Amino acid sequence: MSTKPAILGNVAVALFCVLTLGCRSRDSGTVAVIPETTGTEIWEAAHAGAEGAGGETGLRIYWNAPTREDDVERQIALVEKAIEDKDAGLVLAPAQYLALVGPVREALSAHIPTVVISSPLPIPSGQGLSYILNNENEMGSMAAMRIGRLLHGHGKVAILGLDPDVSGIILRSRAFEAALSADFAGIAIVERPISSSSAAEFQQIAQETIASQPGLGAILALNVAAAEGSSTALMASGRGRSIKLVACGQELDLMARVRNGTIDSVIVENAYEMGFRAVHLIAARRRGEAVPDRIELSPVLVDKTNIDRPEIQRMLSMDWRRH
Repeated sequence: MSTKPAILGNVAVALFCVLTLGCRSRDSGTVAVIPETTGTEIWEAAHAGAEGAGGETGLRIYWNAPTREDDVERQIALVEKAIEDKDAGLVLAPAQYLALVGPVREALSAHIPTVVISSPLPIPSGQGLSYILNNENEMGSMAAMRIGRLLHGHGKVAILGLDPDVSGIILRSRAFEAALSADFAGIAIVERPISSSSAAEFQQIAQETIASQPGLGAILALNVAAAEGSSTALMASGRGRSIKLVACGQELDLMARVRNGTIDSVIVENAYEMGFRAVHLIAARRRGEAVPDRIELSPVLVDKTNIDRPEIQRMLSMDWRRH
């Protein structure tokens, strides 16, 4: 009997897997790691951390994510696939605050140990769920201390990137303002527009801010888009040296601008450590060990003085294949 139909059938199955959610072996040692999106530095760093921990624990890492940050349905489908395949664990960076609540509850009901990283969900920790988050209060305080010292305690600062739909952004902004008020009363916040814009739109906002505030001494960019737009606006205005830009985010382009002096410093979430610890937490749960319900990791300020240190380069690394 000809084996040609069977071969064609296998090819069809493989092609279906590639075009849909991807196939993986149904073994009890697979951890699904599902970030907000693919191809961005912060999540590739988390990927590297997860692979590093997988190598230490013997767990296989299945990495997949939507190609767009706003494709919440795709992320939900990937979580549901992990549940269907009875994976050993789930690591999730949720793309939306409420939409992922149901799928995560389903994973917990299926007794899949779950670690949510970077952005919290309105689900209490425990019962198989842990959080590994960026310490947003520390990030805001760190930004205030940096800008306070850059301006020697006196001057004007603008805050760009304030997005009311992102809880972490709101927390770091409030922490920044509180620390600035407490420690640097001589610095006034002159602009804090609310927006969720692209880098091009932030460039326009930054240009208008620079033009309307001739005494502006610093800009705090609360996210990557605000940082890229502000940096471009400062270069175009010729005031890139006189106005100090402190950014929050993790993109290679931002690091290049730190090196050339366009950006003073970038405060970075330790996404590598999030991925690394998340997989270790799942391994510990599988061994029956008690694990913390919540971990907050300190952000790291990167500037010209430390950007080439090995520990900083490891944190920024996107090369998950070496692990």
